[in-house]
Amino acid sequence: MGDRKRSIPLFDPVAGMRAMAEIQADGLRAASELLERMLEPDRDVPVPRSRSPERDYTALLEAWADLLQRVAAGLARPVEPGTVTVPVDSRVLGPPVRLVLEHSEHECPVAEIWLHNGTSAAVGPLALRCGALTAADGTVLDCAHVRFDPGEVALLPPRSSRGVLASLDASDPLRPGIYRGTIQADGAPNLRLPVEVAIEPC
Repeated sequence: MGDRKRSIPLFDPVAGMRAMAEIQADGLRAASELLERMLEPDRDVPVPRSRSPERDYTALLEAWADLLQRVAAGLARPVEPGTVTVPVDSRVLGPPVRLVLEHSEHECPVAEIWLHNGTSAAVGPLALRCGALTAADGTVLDCAHVRFDPGEVALLPPRSSRGVLASLDASDPLRPGIYRGTIQADGAPNLRLPVEVAIEPC
C-alpha cells in the first residue's frame, strides 16, 4: 500500500450495511416461520378440547430454540474480506475484519472499517490500534502489523460515519498461516473488532 493517500468520504449512510441487512432478513424469515408454526393448526391431528400447559410451554421453548439456532447460524457465516461497520459506542464485539495476503500480490490487502456515530454528540479524536497477531500455535506475526489510514479521526460528528482503511504492513517475508488479533480505539473504549490475517502459501 505504501504511503500513498486514499480519499475517504466523511458520510456514507449505506456503507458496510449489506451484511447486517442479510442477517436481519434471516432473522425475520425465521420469526415468520415460527409464527406460522405456532398459529397454524395441525391438519392431520384433531384439536383436543384441552391442552396441557406444560405441553404448550415445551413447544414454545422448542420453537424459540430453533429460531435462536437459525439466527446464530447467520451470525457465524465465514469471515470475508471487504467492508465492516461498527458503532463507536458499541459494548459488544464488533464484526470481524479480514485481510488475505497472497504471495502473488504486489499490494498489501486492504479492508475498510466504517466508524458510525449514531449519537447526538460528536465523538473524537479516535485512533484505531491493533494488538499482536498470533497464530493458534502461539506464533506471533512480529514482522508485520495492521496500519490504519487515516491514523486518527479528529472528530466524528453526530449521526455520521467515517471510513478508515486497514492494511497489513510487512517488513519481511511472512510465514503462511492464519493470525488473529483485536482492534481497539483510543477515544472509544468499548469498541472491539476481531481481526484475522490469512497469509496463503505459494
